[in-house]
Formats: sequence, structure tokens, C-alpha cells
Amino acid sequence: MTKVKSLRNFSSYKYLLVSLILIIFLLSIGVKTRSENATNVSNENPFSIIVLKDYFEIAGVFLDLGVILLLWKTVKDFAELAKVSKLQTEVRFRPWVGPNGGFELLREDVQKKQYSITMKNFGEVPASNVIVTCTTTDSMPDKLSFMDHNDKSESKNQFQLGPLLPGMEKKYWVFIENERYRKAMEGTSNIFIFIYFLYLFSGGKSGYGMISQLDNKTNNFVHKEMWID
Repeated sequence: MTKVKSLRNFSSYKYLLVSLILIIFLLSIGVKTRSENATNVSNENPFSIIVLKDYFEIAGVFLDLGVILLLWKTVKDFAELAKVSKLQTEVRFRPWVGPNGGFELLREDVQKKQYSITMKNFGEVPASNVIVTCTTTDSMPDKLSFMDHNDKSESKNQFQLGPLLPGMEKKYWVFIENERYRKAMEGTSNIFIFIYFLYLFSGGKSGYGMISQLDNKTNNFVHKEMWID
């Protein structure tokens, strides 16, 4: 991998290297010619104006070469700075929707328990629409399978939360039957919640997903897997 990377770096700068080699070759020829002329003249008078002029021209050649190298490095630094600025713009000027905490028990009755999870836009740009997909299973869900099902328009587990402004929060409710909850607390079964938030914005779309499991020891949901698309 290191050799391949080195070859790529060399190929990207090969034209510059060839140009510098040709410039150095031509300048060396000029320096040699001028130094010979300066030596011949200096035999007569080493401090004559012609001799000093030739030496200054030789020094100027090396100064020109130094300026060329500095200009090349400046252009290279500006190109890297432009890449970093573009990346910062793409990351900053977009919404970032994610959970602001875990699942909270709101209320319960004789049939079911009602949990809620708070989603917040942590970005600086509003999300035009947030679409939630949620499924409760007894075993660890297959993320890829649920994501493929989420792409289908006939999915029945989707709910639209609407737009989400910067810093704005919205809650999503999850209901669990008491019988299912009792089995999970006794350890005879499990409760997994697959939840995925797809949010749209002017620059495209993105998503946040997580899989949580009910822990019968703490009576809380523990996040088993989280990801960002």
C-alpha cells in the first residue's frame, strides 16, 4: 500500500518535477557560461563593473529558482486549504438529526406501556421532513433487511414527523404490550426496538438509526447499535 501511495504521489507531481529539472539544467548552463565570462574578465580587473554585474546575474538566477519553489508551495497550500474549507462547509451547513437521550417511560395502562424518544436537530440548517421507521421484535433485528424494507413505499411502519428546525426537538412514541414486557423482565423473551430517522434537506438526505434492547436488570433500554447514513 505504501508503494502504491508513493507512486500516486509521484505521478501527481511528475510534470512539476520534470519542469524543475529542465529549469535547473538550463540555468546551470547559463551560470556556467556567465561564470566563464566573468573569470576571463576578472583576470584584467576583478572589481570591474562588468564582473560585478555578471556575479549579480548569477545570484539572480538562484533567487528566481527560489521564488519558483516558494510559489509552487504556496499554490499547493492554497489547494489543501480549499479542500478543508469545502469539507467544513459540507459538514457545518446541513442538519444533524439524532436522539437527545434514551427511551423514557411516559405512562402505562392495563394493556400497554408508552415510551418516548426525543429527536433533536443539532445542525445549523433545518430538515425539511423527518420520516421515522420503527419496529419491535423479539430477536436482534437484521439492519440491512429492515433498511431494504424501509426503502419500499408500502412500508406500514413509517411516520412523518415533519420539518425540524435547528435546535428543535420532537418526540416519537413507542408502545409495548404488558404481556410482552412481563416476559422480557422474567428473562423468557427479549424486546428489541429498531428505529430509523430519515431526514431530508436542500442538499440531499441523510439518516440516523439505532437498535435498542430492554435490559431486565435496569428496566431501561440499552443501545446495542447506532449508525449514521
